[in-house]
Amino acid sequence: MTMTTLEKEDVFPFDSIFFSDQVDRVIEHTLPVFYRMIRWHVVFYLGFLFVGGIEAILILFFLTELVKSSLLAVSLAGLFFTFFSYFILRLYLQNQKPEQFQTVLDQYAQACQELINFREDVVEHHIALATAFTKFSTLLHGKEERVWKTPRWLDLLRPSMESFSFWWHWHDIHHMRERLQLNAVDEYLQVVKMEPTDLEVHAALANAYVTLSGLYINPHHENGLEAKRIPHEGYRKQLVERFRFTAERAIEEFKILNDYAPDDPWVHVQLAYSYRDLGLPKEEIQEHEIVLSLCPDDLDTLFRLGVLYFEQGYNAKGLEIYEELKGIHFKKAEQLIAHYSDSHQSLLHSFSNRDLYIKENSN
Repeated sequence: MTMTTLEKEDVFPFDSIFFSDQVDRVIEHTLPVFYRMIRWHVVFYLGFLFVGGIEAILILFFLTELVKSSLLAVSLAGLFFTFFSYFILRLYLQNQKPEQFQTVLDQYAQACQELINFREDVVEHHIALATAFTKFSTLLHGKEERVWKTPRWLDLLRPSMESFSFWWHWHDIHHMRERLQLNAVDEYLQVVKMEPTDLEVHAALANAYVTLSGLYINPHHENGLEAKRIPHEGYRKQLVERFRFTAERAIEEFKILNDYAPDDPWVHVQLAYSYRDLGLPKEEIQEHEIVLSLCPDDLDTLFRLGVLYFEQGYNAKGLEIYEELKGIHFKKAEQLIAHYSDSHQSLLHSFSNRDLYIKENSN
């Protein structure tokens, strides 16, 4: 998102280079622990699958011999016991997994707290801890495919291994990043309670919510790459709900900033982005109009506003911006006029969806 002086200010001097380097070391120590924990679950599943498969193959291979004796009943009992044990232990491990995640998270938080001799009544300590949570969450981005690595002499299997790693660990990595970012939000909420009228604190909390909503935004867009690869459609719907919730919290914080700094264009830009992500074009238009009134020379905002006008069917307003851009930036004007039929295409798309819905329900 666009940044201005409000966001760029060195509001929190405690976040020093030294602390950042020390946090990197803590992450280097914590990451292998986390990887071992989530790998163990995969080893468990594959181990039981292997043992059960071998038992089933042996029973089938020696079936003619086993039928002649009482060993068939023993073999089938052993196979049943293997799979029964699997389901019991699987249930136990699933119940233990949240506690294991929390243990890793607590160990990381404790290590970071020890770096700063953490105190609950010190604002800078909460901010430093929130920064450490966000840093770890950011580092985990894209690590789903790298939990399992292939040696160099097996490079041909690397794409398959990466797909395997992603399929097994997307939820694990995403869940850990979510917990880390929620902890960062909690730390900023503590700071807001200590400094309720501090503008920079509300800006930091708003940014924390925006970062948290970023964990859900790719699944929110159906054409996104990650959305196509998420294993379960039901979980994708949960992510959309969480995205809307966190985006709404971010909007509330930006509104507080707007009350304190109504003439800061950065606040309105952030509100516009949030409204766009929430699918509220009319509200987004209002925010871009405010930004344009504050920064009349902002061509990007002018172009975006023209696109929104055409998308919403306000063609007269869109053409006014087109004429204005034509005299300032001809290339942007040509790009803008290509959106003239967007409202018509949206209407056709809605009719298509309606006809499909009627057809499905009539069947």
